[in-house]
Amino acid sequence: MSKIKVGVIGAGLISQMAHIPAYIEAGAEVYGIADVVESRLKKVSERFSIPKAYLDYRDLISDPQIQAVSICTPNYLHARMTIDALMAGKAVLCEKPMAMNAFEAQKMLEVSQKTGNLLMMGFNNRFRGDSQKLKEFINEGRLGKIYHSKIGYIRRRGTPRGWFTVKRESGGGPVIDIGVHVIDLARYLMGNPKPVSVFASTYKYFDDYNIDGISPWESSDVKEGLRDGRENDVEDFATAMIKFEESTISLETSWASNIEEDRFYIDILGTKMGAKIDSYNPIHKGSKNNSGSVKLFGEELHSLVDYEVRVPEVRSHFEEIIYFVELVREKKPDLLKTAVDGVEIQKIIDAIYESARTGNLVKI
Repeated sequence: MSKIKVGVIGAGLISQMAHIPAYIEAGAEVYGIADVVESRLKKVSERFSIPKAYLDYRDLISDPQIQAVSICTPNYLHARMTIDALMAGKAVLCEKPMAMNAFEAQKMLEVSQKTGNLLMMGFNNRFRGDSQKLKEFINEGRLGKIYHSKIGYIRRRGTPRGWFTVKRESGGGPVIDIGVHVIDLARYLMGNPKPVSVFASTYKYFDDYNIDGISPWESSDVKEGLRDGRENDVEDFATAMIKFEESTISLETSWASNIEEDRFYIDILGTKMGAKIDSYNPIHKGSKNNSGSVKLFGEELHSLVDYEVRVPEVRSHFEEIIYFVELVREKKPDLLKTAVDGVEIQKIIDAIYESARTGNLVKI
């Protein structure tokens, strides 16, 4: 069986630490890579022995040898590059967030549906070991009817530098960067309920800080000396109440806030049991993510009971890409419907920012 040939657009951190090595491990061939920075393009293509290197992504998607692509670029480029790749006949795995807004996300979905070419979103936390185990419990009805989740992705000091803090390129701060992960995962676990309204606030108090022993997470553009990384016009903390048709989510997300420790957590309340995922495993710190446990809370024999279910270590980005390669190889649809869900998540993100801007409840 011949290897699936893939191309990666964007040679920054996420492509080097996740997409490229995961494709290799999944048995695909990373046949091409594109990046506008020639020095970075040369370094990454040589490091991973990638045959083709392109300064223009349009040359990559025009290559008939390439069957699928990963979009690993700043957020403002996601829609344009995804649509172009789909129109060129490629299957696409697009990193989160889907786009800068719901209008762009909807256009991406429509082009995928019109062309019949696969579009999958990079919601890698669905592939975590604890997430998958909790989803099994939920699907078996162990939690009963789920009516509320309290969720967060929060850092004490972890503001990225570079395009991440430039609104015209990123679309926003931690809400669209890391909050998107926990919103998607919670909604996925809850059965993808339809969002109805959002009330939110955002705050910006930590433009710059200098903490001994903490190095800022710099984008490749900053490391390459292409920008100083000081431009910052986005929030550093946000909180929101997201209402669905029959349930709610309470969200907090931050790049910088005065908390005890960094956390990624989801507390789910069901009529039969509650459940908890609580961890922090950022890929940019080189961890092998997502070993740990799922905790369940309920009652039996007139007593309150707690359960802890141990789960194995899972490299969620790798599992995600193994799944994507299988879809491409077997010409299967994405049964997880990540692109459809991506549009709904983008609507929620848009509503968070609009509510924070106006101070009003925003209906979706």
